[in-house]
Amino acid sequence: MKPGYASIYRYSIPFVRPVPVHGTRLGTRDGLVLALTSGDGLHTGYGEIAPLEGLHEETLQEAQEQCTAVLPAADLSCGTLSLADAGKQLPAHLFPSVQTGIEMALLNLQATFSGSFPSFPGAPTPAGKLPLNALLFGDPATVMSMADDYFRQGYRTFKLKVQAADPGPAIEQVLRLRSSFGKKISLRLDSNRSFGLEDACIFFSRIPADNIEYIEEPLADPSLIPEFFSRTGIRTALDESLWMSPDTWNEIPHNCFGGIVLKPSRLGSLSTTLKLALQAEAEGITAVISAAFESGISLGFYARLASVASGKPAACGLDTFRLLSRDILPEPLRAEAGHLLPENVYRNSLLPDLSRLNLIEEWIL
Repeated sequence: MKPGYASIYRYSIPFVRPVPVHGTRLGTRDGLVLALTSGDGLHTGYGEIAPLEGLHEETLQEAQEQCTAVLPAADLSCGTLSLADAGKQLPAHLFPSVQTGIEMALLNLQATFSGSFPSFPGAPTPAGKLPLNALLFGDPATVMSMADDYFRQGYRTFKLKVQAADPGPAIEQVLRLRSSFGKKISLRLDSNRSFGLEDACIFFSRIPADNIEYIEEPLADPSLIPEFFSRTGIRTALDESLWMSPDTWNEIPHNCFGGIVLKPSRLGSLSTTLKLALQAEAEGITAVISAAFESGISLGFYARLASVASGKPAACGLDTFRLLSRDILPEPLRAEAGHLLPENVYRNSLLPDLSRLNLIEEWIL
C-alpha cells in the first residue's frame, strides 16, 4: 500500500523542570509529528521528528524544511516493511531525526492496516515487560529523594550524570546511593565525554567499581577507553561515539564495553539501531534503547523495538516521559513497578490526540 495523504503537526511541551542536555538547559520539548494516511482515509500512521537542541545537528526548522522538500516525491510504499528495512526506499542523506520519523510513520501505518506490530525476520518472542532506567540529576539531596521514590515504585536501575567540572557532588551522590541501596540497584553513570584520561582515572578510583554497571562516554577521546578500562576495571558504554566517531565500536576491544546506548533518532535509522542491538546481544553486551525526551509516540515505538530486539531486554532509557508536563497521547505512559508493558504502550502510541497538535502542512501524495 501507499499513503494518499501526508500531514505535519507541531507540538511544544514544557518540561517539569529544566533538563540539562550537553551544556544547555531546556525548558520545553518541541517537535513535529508526521501523519501518513491511506488513500481511503481509514488508516493513519504517525511518526515523530524531534531533533533535540544540544544533541542533533539539524534544527527543528531544518527538519521541517527537509520534510517539505522530500515527502511529496518520496516512495512511501509500505505493507511488507520490517524494523530491519523500513527506510530502504527513502531518499539518501536524510537528517537522522527525519529518517527515523518517516520510518516510524510507515511502520505504524502498516501496523494499523494489517493489525501486526512491527518486527523483523527471526525476532524472538516479544518481551511482556520492559524494565526502565530511572534518570537521576540535581544536587545530592535531590538525587537521593528521587532515588528513594523510584526505588519504592519498583525501579532497580538508576542512571546518574557525572561531570568532570563538578566531581565532588557526583562522588557524594554515588557513595550515598551505594550506602542506601548497596547491591539492590544497578547504577549506570554518564559523563558525556567530559573527562580527560588522568582525571577520569583519579575520579573513578574514589568510587567503588563493583557498584557500577558501566560509565557512559567517560572520555573526551574515546580511543583511550582501553587504557581507562585497564586502569580502573570499569566498563564503558558508548552513546554519542556511535554517531560522532562510529569507528570506535569496531576499533576498540569489546571486552572494554559494558553496554551501548541506542538513540534511534540520532543514529539515523531503525535498521541501524536494530543491527547494533543484535550485535551487542550476541556478544553479551547490554543494549539500551534510549529516547531523546520524545513524546509518547516515539516512546511507544521504542518500547516495541526493545521488546523484540532481545528476549530479555535490558533496562531502557524510556523513563523520560516523567520529565514532560503532559503528552500528546490521550492516555499518558505509566510505569508499573519500574516496567513498561510494551504491547500496551505501543498500541496506545498509535493514536495521538490531534487537538494537542498544531497542523502546519499537508499534501496529497
